[in-house]
Amino acid sequence: MPSASAVRVIAAPVHDIWTVLSDIENATRWNPSWKKIEIISAQTHGPGTRFRAQVDDKQAFDFEVAQWVVPELISFAPIRDPMEPLYSITLEGHAFRLSKIDERTTSVELFAYASSHGFRGIIMGLFMWAGHQRPGLNRALDHLQALFEPDKVAIDEGEMEVLETKADSE
Repeated sequence: MPSASAVRVIAAPVHDIWTVLSDIENATRWNPSWKKIEIISAQTHGPGTRFRAQVDDKQAFDFEVAQWVVPELISFAPIRDPMEPLYSITLEGHAFRLSKIDERTTSVELFAYASSHGFRGIIMGLFMWAGHQRPGLNRALDHLQALFEPDKVAIDEGEMEVLETKADSE
């Protein structure tokens, strides 16, 4: 199974980081690829919570919270139509693992994992997929870290303006 990960040490207590990550409706704060989040299940927290992540004007993807271990692990898996074709590489999910370093510092690891299908998928999974995923994982961790350490992380000014506008409207 192809996978990729990125790790960040963030100067914030594990519970504070968990609070941000488990607030699914506001996941756009740490994932700049998601422009809008809509909860699509009656449940809003915990395993089984379903949400739609709008990535642009034409594309949205549905996810379900697959794992929820307070305050250590949260994972999101795409919800697929059973008739959707299998691709050479198919995203199976993302997961955050939080590890307390001390009272004010947390290690955050973000994983992306996929399944590969056919010879092409196996080759792409072995040699290309992690390199393709890692920049997006680091970008999400940059935004998460910027919520707690705004002076430490350099984020594109246009993206930062979006974060500030969203924070101002809350």
